[in-house]
Amino acid sequence: MDNTTQTVLIELDQETRNKQLDRAKSWFDNVLLTQTSYRKLLEDTVDKIEEPHIKMYLAEMAGQEIKHEERTRELFSLIDREPSDVRHLLGEVAGKARQALGDFIAVAGGTKGPWQDLHQLYLSNHNSMGAFAVAEQLGLALGIPRIAEIAFMVVAEKSTSQLLLQECVLEMCSMSILYKEDF
Repeated sequence: MDNTTQTVLIELDQETRNKQLDRAKSWFDNVLLTQTSYRKLLEDTVDKIEEPHIKMYLAEMAGQEIKHEERTRELFSLIDREPSDVRHLLGEVAGKARQALGDFIAVAGGTKGPWQDLHQLYLSNHNSMGAFAVAEQLGLALGIPRIAEIAFMVVAEKSTSQLLLQECVLEMCSMSILYKEDF
């Protein structure tokens, strides 16, 4: 007995299929924007951290996020579409904007040090992880299992990073708030 399954598309003309792929491309552009934003914020934050263990964790994550950005571009090739250069640029700008937001929150909350950047990393990774999770669902809905596989793998890796970021944020918040110390 053969346990393999084959994707069957019923009553789907080429025009409808192209519309679906164009819509998926629009979402993948969002994935690219959120991923680029997170990667940029992460790279910029590594230099601000003095505590060696956290600096090392973040540097390792930064290397991983470069690969995730490459994976994002692979999603486009699977639907024969090109990523938007504008979205990539907007992702870089959004990463910088998140830094500014973190600085504003720090001033308003009376914290010191790069804790606010870690907090923004935590939120930004969550955004990126969610965008990839939607891409996974699109891959399943479109009948392109490779999209789902790539997105699932990225979400799994980002989930591990998310837990580590949460621990870093929680470990450093009291020093930043109560003692106004850099770390």
